[in-house]
Amino acid sequence: MSKINLNQEIKTIEKRLQQLIKSEDATLEAASHHLLKSGGKRVRPLFVILSSYIGPNQANEAAYRVATALELIHMATLVHDDVIDYSDKRRGKLTIEKKWDKPTAILTGNFLLARALEYLSYIKNPEVHATLSHAITEVCRGELFQFQDQFRADQSMTNYLRRINRKTALLIQLSTEVGAMTSGADAQTVRTMRQIGHYIGMSFQIIDDILDFTSTPEKLGKPVGSDLRNGHLTLPVLLEMRQDPNFKAKIASLHPGASDALFTECIEQVRQSDVIAQSKEISTRYLNKALQELDQLPNDALKPLFKKLIDKLQHRMR
Repeated sequence: MSKINLNQEIKTIEKRLQQLIKSEDATLEAASHHLLKSGGKRVRPLFVILSSYIGPNQANEAAYRVATALELIHMATLVHDDVIDYSDKRRGKLTIEKKWDKPTAILTGNFLLARALEYLSYIKNPEVHATLSHAITEVCRGELFQFQDQFRADQSMTNYLRRINRKTALLIQLSTEVGAMTSGADAQTVRTMRQIGHYIGMSFQIIDDILDFTSTPEKLGKPVGSDLRNGHLTLPVLLEMRQDPNFKAKIASLHPGASDALFTECIEQVRQSDVIAQSKEISTRYLNKALQELDQLPNDALKPLFKKLIDKLQHRMR
């Protein structure tokens, strides 16, 4: 197996993304470029490329196409998320809707999705297309569940886990699963890679939900507690509701027009609570499951690179 340079892989993906957002329509290209240059960890493409080393046909053209297309699909979901949530900022910059308008944002998301599908059409493996199509449908369902669960204080932990599985874990699960598929790995290895991606994705979203309370507006690129202000009850909130009936009553009284003081009070209570440590523990449990699965893999050279990426995700909490 040739030596993998993660930084070099990111540069390769960036070049492909720059090419793919070119358009005959200046507005679509400018809006896509605005989103692309706002940054992003490129976690999904890296997991695709790493996973494509698991089988005999390593890091081939299909793997790079899947890696790039998945990042475009992820970008498309971000643009549409921002429209649904009426968000002003994304990674510290104005959202496409705020910089242009709502129609431009929706059409930019559609454009990025179309570009991704066009780029994937090169791949001849029908299993890759079927897996991707099914997952994108599930991501849409996750978004719908999130919309339906807004400001709903009686939702269960199962609601939350189902939602983050469809909204976030699925695209990371896809990265490892389809990355392995492109390499010609056997069915059992593909299943193991899928499971690794699922656990990493669940942990990744829980970390994001913790950071929404514990980080700063500068690092988040949006106000602290934005999820709660948008009516999204995440793991720290659900855990605090479980242990404090008064807090649960406050959450039940929240609505889009509730006072800023009430939102701030709820956010501060979560920030000061031990539910942050509890949430970190749950996130770590998912990561440990991923590491256990990783140890089952035959390719020892890949393990330290996966662990390096997983460590990067964990360090975001520190």
